[in-house]
Amino acid sequence: MPRTDLDVLGTVCQRISLNIPDNCPWRWDKEFNLALTVIDRQDEITIELPLTLEFAHKWDFTSIHDAEAPVRDFLQAGFGIVPGQKVFTMDPVNGVVLYAAWWPWGDDERISLRLGLAAVSDSKMDNAEVKSLICRWLSLK
Repeated sequence: MPRTDLDVLGTVCQRISLNIPDNCPWRWDKEFNLALTVIDRQDEITIELPLTLEFAHKWDFTSIHDAEAPVRDFLQAGFGIVPGQKVFTMDPVNGVVLYAAWWPWGDDERISLRLGLAAVSDSKMDNAEVKSLICRWLSLK
């Protein structure tokens, strides 16, 4: 049976998707175990503003050290944050944090937006569970 105690996070994912242009479909990024879309820089404001409103925190290279230890440690161990990148995080829901990674490309014309889940309590989530939840929320196959 699918986990439903995190459905509030799914609702946020669905609201974020409303701002993603039709020509920027979500797909699964196997390397990072995250949902991924690539947007054009021209769509930056219409996508980043809703992220700022949906998420409780916005971290960058200079502020990530102020994040609570479980979130900071997860992000730093998983992929780190370099100048120009941002990560948006929600407060934990049942020990799980929804996050969005905002990674501009070197060409300054595109941005990768990734959505993921991090367990920040004693309970763990395996990659299959993360993928199942996010794919269900974003209607990915």
